[in-house]
Amino acid sequence: MTRQFRIVAYPDPQTLPRIIGVFAQRSLIPATLAARLCDGMVQIEVGFDDLDPATAAIVTAKLHEAVLVASARCDVIENAEDGCGAPATPTAAAA
Repeated sequence: MTRQFRIVAYPDPQTLPRIIGVFAQRSLIPATLAARLCDGMVQIEVGFDDLDPATAAIVTAKLHEAVLVASARCDVIENAEDGCGAPATPTAAAA
């Protein structure tokens, strides 16, 4: 099971370092990471394999507190590909 964080943030040179810092403070290394500028906002997706629900909830709360973050959520993705196959789809919202 994969947990996929989906974050929408304001464009700023410090946006990505601040968001990655939330994960780094907990020694979490993402399995996947993607960011793009879309409609004037930075859309970021960060995926983790086997991240426990409690940690996911804490990280989501910390992301909500981040200065440049407009929204953040964490989805549970079943049967996620390893990045070489078709993209996985969220099945249920989590913490």
